Amino acid sequence: MKVMGAVDLRRDKDSSVVLVSPDSFPEAIKATIPSYPHLITITAVHIDGGIELIYSFDNLRGEMRNIIVRLPEKEASIQSISSYLKGSYIYEMEVRDLFGVNFLGHPIPSARLLLPDSYPTNAPPPLLKTVSLEQLSRILDEAQRQEPPTMLTPVTGSSRYSVESLVILPFGPYHPALKEPEHFAIALEGERIVEAMPRIGYVHRGIEKLAENRTYLQVLFLVERVCGICSFHHSWTYTMAVEKLLGITPSKRAEYLRTLVAELERIHSHTLWIGLLGYWSGFDTMFMWLWSARERIMKLLEMIAGNRVNKSFITIGGVRRDVSDEKLKIILREIAEFEREFRKITDEVMSYDPLIERVRGIGSYNAETAILSGAVGPVLRAAGIPYDIRKIEPYGAYPEISFNVITGSRGDVLSIADVRVRETFESIEIIRQVIEKIPSGNPVPPTFFTGGGRDGEAIARTEPPRGELYYYIRGRTGMKTPYRVKIRTPTLPNLVLASEALKGYTLSDIPLILTMIDPCFSCEDRAIVYVGRRDPFIVKLHRTPPREISGGCTL
Repeated sequence: MKVMGAVDLRRDKDSSVVLVSPDSFPEAIKATIPSYPHLITITAVHIDGGIELIYSFDNLRGEMRNIIVRLPEKEASIQSISSYLKGSYIYEMEVRDLFGVNFLGHPIPSARLLLPDSYPTNAPPPLLKTVSLEQLSRILDEAQRQEPPTMLTPVTGSSRYSVESLVILPFGPYHPALKEPEHFAIALEGERIVEAMPRIGYVHRGIEKLAENRTYLQVLFLVERVCGICSFHHSWTYTMAVEKLLGITPSKRAEYLRTLVAELERIHSHTLWIGLLGYWSGFDTMFMWLWSARERIMKLLEMIAGNRVNKSFITIGGVRRDVSDEKLKIILREIAEFEREFRKITDEVMSYDPLIERVRGIGSYNAETAILSGAVGPVLRAAGIPYDIRKIEPYGAYPEISFNVITGSRGDVLSIADVRVRETFESIEIIRQVIEKIPSGNPVPPTFFTGGGRDGEAIARTEPPRGELYYYIRGRTGMKTPYRVKIRTPTLPNLVLASEALKGYTLSDIPLILTMIDPCFSCEDRAIVYVGRRDPFIVKLHRTPPREISGGCTL
């Protein structure tokens, strides 16, 4: 039986896979893009003495095409496709950092995206199978003893500007407008932004490397910590890919309960974002109103799962606990109260002229720019593209639920806000249908899956609040751990669009334009802790906590 929302990369007839040689690769890409304009991501796998690159495309209607090309491990290089699809440059930088592949003709040929600037150029890329965690630990320990960059040192990516009329302004990584550390090299001509280049990796956690050293069940709890807002969607997407790889089918009640939690997560995320819009626009009361209303949803999640953030509700083959009929009635009652309160607030704020004037026309972009940038989620739908994985590649209970895909028409901060408000009301209706139609039965598997993998690979996609989330799993028979886990979060492609949307606006608009994509930079990065008090700039990866903190446990 097919696991909805997941595909077997090599054998599923619904997935189109094309194997090409490096020589014929450019022609294959040029032939693919007109019909499949959305590049989901580039997945690299170090296997059988080479680097396998999987370019995953979608035709914006849920039909995928995967172009696979194999490169030698040493001096691996291939043509960049950024001249065809602008958004591909950030995926190529990620693969270059983590696997050492050189992309010929890349617009930023030497800058790093994820790895620290002090990572030795002669050190092996961290995601090669020949690099152990212990070896990587030694490399990073040594790298962090190097002198940190000073304010006079050109920041990565900015040194390519040399025109005297331009001023390069470093924005971040630590700035009051950024809730998480990220750097943007902002090129200004007068007060106008002419280019913005993101630099991520300040809190990169290396989760993909860690996942290769944990069992399938342990990885479930690891990926849940990729994001504190859409933690359930990460665990659900990973679980779908594993279930497809292993041929496990959850019960229908489990699928309905998964959908219920996912939509509650969407409501609390959208409400949080709309509140932040008020905060960055200078309307703190709006922020307080919406975050107060959101608290009702957080309490429902706590009632269902026992936790508000990392819910640990799902497991491979089902869910970890059932939800009683009494609790379902409470959810119906509370969701009605939330709807009444949310409607009253949004009716007020979305008709408040000072707010509308502040956000209308800010960060404007059109559908073509959004597609070429690889944008996903409400950001793409606000430009009129009805790309929603719940509808085009339905999973969970969505095939049996009636709902509309909300779109806008102009692509700016106001349009995105309008999409998120209407999507919140749509989620409320989805929850009502889920509770009305939920079948009986036991959603909890008799035993938790603790086995290993088998030869094969699978892709799963879901639609979290920020947009399409992609997981790739590769397994091997006899291995207790996944051979490869690839994660593409929605913030990464949306960051490319935000950089494009900043052009032509002023510094004062940066917080609003960055906020419009609902960025979650920590989805891409790794945790750090300070070591030593003499130099506050030196940080160390949180790999093995002190025994007095960990109680003897090792991460």
